[in-house]
Amino acid sequence: MFEKLIVRALKNPSEVKEFTPAQWQAFLSQAYQTGLLARFYFLFKTQTLLQFVPPPLSWHFNSAHALSLAHRRDIRIEVEHIERALKMVGIQPVFLKGVAYDLAQDKVAEGRVFSDVDIFIGKAELASAEHALGLHGWNMGKMTAYDRSYYRRWMHELPPMIHRERGMTLDVHHSLLPVTCRYAFDPTELQFDVSNGHCVLSLIDRIIHAFCHLLMESEFEKGLRDLSDLDLLFRQLDTAAQWNQLLTRTEQLGVGRLCFYALRYVHLVLVTPIPDFVLQGSQRWAPSAPVLGLMDWAFPKVLVNALSMTASWRIKLAHFLLYLRGHWLRMPLHLLAPHLARKAWMRISGSAEQETAI
Repeated sequence: MFEKLIVRALKNPSEVKEFTPAQWQAFLSQAYQTGLLARFYFLFKTQTLLQFVPPPLSWHFNSAHALSLAHRRDIRIEVEHIERALKMVGIQPVFLKGVAYDLAQDKVAEGRVFSDVDIFIGKAELASAEHALGLHGWNMGKMTAYDRSYYRRWMHELPPMIHRERGMTLDVHHSLLPVTCRYAFDPTELQFDVSNGHCVLSLIDRIIHAFCHLLMESEFEKGLRDLSDLDLLFRQLDTAAQWNQLLTRTEQLGVGRLCFYALRYVHLVLVTPIPDFVLQGSQRWAPSAPVLGLMDWAFPKVLVNALSMTASWRIKLAHFLLYLRGHWLRMPLHLLAPHLARKAWMRISGSAEQETAI
């Protein structure tokens, strides 16, 4: 099956030595669709496997690599602009997600292409940050009055800001999870590192943010890429002390169930080397047997098979169930039901276009 080729290559890149021409074509298509082509260039290069790429296909990998390098250069420039804008009001932003991986020189940054920049600042600094960023060209895109109110009241970030000249999207977070989320924790408990003069989350908190982001999602179009991110991040924990720190921080922040799922599925799908004592220690956060059975049925399917790449009703059902789960986790039912009803009415009636936009 096409779906298995890319997973096999992530688990053991040397398997590509045995790929047939037809398998290479299927693998290439899968790599494009999952956003992993540049990462495979990096994996093949570090393991001396580029020579096994069929010559007619090698330009795809070379082009993806060149694009990822250009992307990283652009992102570094954007980081400087953001820091310069916020320095005028005395704010030091903490960079998150893909930018943080790059600034911290994590292996996961190699070949990692992303569409926006994410930063974290204290909630008390939001007004000053928004003003300073506005003066330097970042403005919020068009949005209905309802959506704008929803972001500011319930979400963990400001509405997305887009630079008027460079077109880069900036997400300004004041928490890592929505305030209504079942796993929300106090953002003042986050731990930071300074890497080459830039502030990022500590390695353990980068890992926690990565698995919270993946396992709180309701859409998994890039699920395999995000699972691969976790695989590479977990591999940076090379001592028992670091693994124990992960378990301790997970307990402190109250995200044990998400950590359990992250360890379970990255180990199950990508055979990530997780110490036995860590897998055993995470069992205290496991759900009931019926819930775990359902998650074991659904998560491996959606993480490996993007919804746009499948015709299987079972995989579509798994995506739908986890879509509902993601919304349920992010917002309690008494808030979620009227929100979804309001959004549905706006789509049906066309009233979204009539509301005030910014």
